[in-house]
Amino acid sequence: MPKKQTKILIIIIFLIDIISIGVFVFLFYFTKSLVIESTDKENDIKTELKKEDSRVLMKDDLAQGKMYNKELTNYMISSGGTVNFIKTIELLVSNSGLRFNIKTVSNELFSEGDAIGAELLRISMDVTGEWKNVKFFLESLENYPLKIDINKVSFNKFSDYVVKGKNIPQWSGSFDFTVVKIKDIE
Repeated sequence: MPKKQTKILIIIIFLIDIISIGVFVFLFYFTKSLVIESTDKENDIKTELKKEDSRVLMKDDLAQGKMYNKELTNYMISSGGTVNFIKTIELLVSNSGLRFNIKTVSNELFSEGDAIGAELLRISMDVTGEWKNVKFFLESLENYPLKIDINKVSFNKFSDYVVKGKNIPQWSGSFDFTVVKIKDIE
């Protein structure tokens, strides 16, 4: 029969084994929870970094959008600038050596302009003078730095007059065009 000391030693070793197994199981689950928590925090950090990258991209896009918006508005009549634009057109016609009559000026809806608060300014006018001057005015409209759409143009030779023995034909032209303008603030 084993001695009493051997029995106590076996019991102590058995208790140490049980405690060791308990400590091992505890450390295993504790370490596993730390790894899971660490992985979750790493994923959270990655997500936040991606969000920050998105914010930076959006900030760049917003800045670029503002730049494009400013560039776009350079091709439109500014808010409250209708009268100045009409005066400019009148000056352009008279500098072309033509007589003119502005028949109508009206504002129209512009479906593509809703997003930027734009509308169309429609102008219908008649001019009379020499062909080269009428042609020059048309070219001036086509090359004007604002967004002008010429909707309808018609020309008619209506008379001739003689200057120093030279026959000079007189032409009339009717122009109907629109210009994009920023809506007036009311």
